[in-house]
Amino acid sequence: MKSLSTNSLRSGVSRRRFLLLPIVLLGSRVFAQETVPEATPVPEATDRCPLNSGGPSLLGTRWRLFSIYGNRTPSELKITMKVEEKAMVGMGGCNHYSASFIQVGNRGFKVKKINQTHRACERIRPGVSGPTIDVGAWEGSYLRVLGRAGSVEQIGATLQFYDFNGKPSVVFAKRYGAD
Repeated sequence: MKSLSTNSLRSGVSRRRFLLLPIVLLGSRVFAQETVPEATPVPEATDRCPLNSGGPSLLGTRWRLFSIYGNRTPSELKITMKVEEKAMVGMGGCNHYSASFIQVGNRGFKVKKINQTHRACERIRPGVSGPTIDVGAWEGSYLRVLGRAGSVEQIGATLQFYDFNGKPSVVFAKRYGAD
């Protein structure tokens, strides 16, 4: 008789637990809804870059100079750029450079200062009888024009810079791989 009442008691406790389960689940939903704010602000992406001009972030992208004001860069020149959070860094032809910038408005930027190493630049003669390439002249021209850039637009695998007058100035081609 004793075991019968223990089984009845256990079965009554199980039934009560079973009946209370929906109430507990419903209550936890109500309390959870009360503690979660209705409109949780979405944090801004941390990979944004002031150079993005409203497009995708350019942070960490690497480029090779294609042209300056429509003048195609000789393929023998290695003028490169990598976009960092507050600067564009790279090789100007014979010197390393860092062009720090600040954001201007919603879509523009301004180059504040360009620092560079001071190695002597040489002339390159690509072919035996071809004209020489004055690397220093190209480097100087590139850094002057980059210093006057005010906005940029990525178009496919190219990066088009515009001067303060809105005129296309410097065009880069996307660099892939480790070189």
